[in-house]
Amino acid sequence: MFKIIGILLVVTAGISFGFSKAGKEQKKLEQGIALKRMLYLLQGEIRYGFTPLPEAVAVIAEKTAPEFRPFLNQIAKRLKSYREESFFAVWKEALEEQLKPQIIEPKFLEILMSMGETIGYLDKEMQEKTIDFAIEQIEDVIFQMKDQVIKNCRMYRSLGLSFGLLVVIILV
Repeated sequence: MFKIIGILLVVTAGISFGFSKAGKEQKKLEQGIALKRMLYLLQGEIRYGFTPLPEAVAVIAEKTAPEFRPFLNQIAKRLKSYREESFFAVWKEALEEQLKPQIIEPKFLEILMSMGETIGYLDKEMQEKTIDFAIEQIEDVIFQMKDQVIKNCRMYRSLGLSFGLLVVIILV
C-alpha cells in the first residue's frame, strides 16, 4: 500500500516538475506578447491621442497587463514630480526596480533599455519610430522563441514523466 502511494507521489512530482518548467517557458512568450501590446498602446497614445510622454505612460498603465503596471506607474509618478531628471534616468531606475525581477527573457530588458535611451527627448515622430523599432525587435525575439518554446515545453513534460518513472524503477 505504501509502495503504491510512494510510486504515485514520485511520478506526480516528476510530472509536476516538467509542467512547471514548461509553464515557465510559455511565460516567456506571453511576456513578449504583453510587452508588444504595451508598446502599441504607448505608440497609440502618442500618435493618435497627441498625449505628452509622461501622461501617455500614466494612461497606458491602466490598460496594460498587471505585471507592468507598477513599472509604468513609477515612471508616471516620477515624471509628474517635475524633478530635474532625464527620462532615461527615470526609465532605467524603474526598469531595474520593477521589471528586472519579473521579466524572464533578458533580451526584452535590453530592448526596453535601448528604447528608453532615445525616446525621452525626441519629437513626436521620432518617438513613434523608436517605439516601432522596439516593437519590431520584440517581434523578432518572439518569432525566434516560438519554435524553441514549443519544443522545450514538449521536452520538459516528457522529461518530467521519464524522470519520475526512472526514479520509481530505481527505487523498486
